[in-house]
Amino acid sequence: MRTRGNAAGAAAASPPLLLLLAAAARPASSQATVDQFADTYWCGRTWPHADAECPLACPTGEDEFCASALGDDHSCFFFTACADRVQPEDEDEVSEEVSDGSENNFCGRSWLHAMLTCDADKSCPGGWECSDPGETCFAATGCDRPLIQLVSELLTTLQGPDTVMEDDEDIDLFGGTIYDFIAEFAGDRDIALDAVDVGDQKVVDQRRLSARYDDRLAGRGHPTLGSSWMGVRISNVTQRMLPSGSSAIDVSMVVTGDYRPPPYLDLDVIAEDSINRNGDKVVSTLRDRGERAGREYFQRVQGIETVARKEVTMRPTRSPTGRPTPAPTGDPTPVPSGM
Repeated sequence: MRTRGNAAGAAAASPPLLLLLAAAARPASSQATVDQFADTYWCGRTWPHADAECPLACPTGEDEFCASALGDDHSCFFFTACADRVQPEDEDEVSEEVSDGSENNFCGRSWLHAMLTCDADKSCPGGWECSDPGETCFAATGCDRPLIQLVSELLTTLQGPDTVMEDDEDIDLFGGTIYDFIAEFAGDRDIALDAVDVGDQKVVDQRRLSARYDDRLAGRGHPTLGSSWMGVRISNVTQRMLPSGSSAIDVSMVVTGDYRPPPYLDLDVIAEDSINRNGDKVVSTLRDRGERAGREYFQRVQGIETVARKEVTMRPTRSPTGRPTPAPTGDPTPVPSGM
């Protein structure tokens, strides 16, 4: 068992910091220390991961327990706040079976597959009962919790093209590429991506793109995407000054995925990050796949960025600020009045 008492742990520690640090300084063999703080021992890939997601308790304090249950990249971490957040409904009725987590061990081709299926015939409480070829026993599947569907509506801008994607081959190639990037990012967060459905498309001319850039520099936000536009931080061409005559298309997409909380995740944020943090790679992948498939459309793509559709808000039309000038009430006179 390794004590993570460095900067990450200290920053998140509760007020009795000196007590925790003093306990961490004791030898790992001190049974009194193990017993006293056992409810703070949880498995994770890192201390922040264990403290935030609380995948599995490790009351014995042994790294081997976490590695065998969740994978070699997991260890047992001290002094998390998981016990305060993950409480059973009735502590008096907590059984040893619930505490060791074996009821959530299921066979599957991958952890995500086991988490999605939770087949009662493929329960593996001992960790060795899987018999189907290609399947392994996975722990902490959360099968005792309901499966939740996440839905994210996105607006993705492809900078460069001046026409929408009309051929099904182009649409399928685009949707499949976006799916692959989001699926990898979501899978790292224990979400099984279901589908990416490509919807409406609209050409955006260079004038509007320039207005978006100017608004971003001025801190006004996107003219149709509101202030959320300012939160999109990417490294590809759409963040820079657009070349003369450039244009783009806006593509609406619906992304769906399944997982079992906690933790409670936001698929909008995950989908945005998966594209915006990898903009150059997404563009190069679209071009490479398009070239191999004999599709010329994606050779025009210069940049890409994505924002959650729920953030899309139209600017309201300003109401008049003064009364209209009244119309003349009589015939004009040859000499101005008052002279």
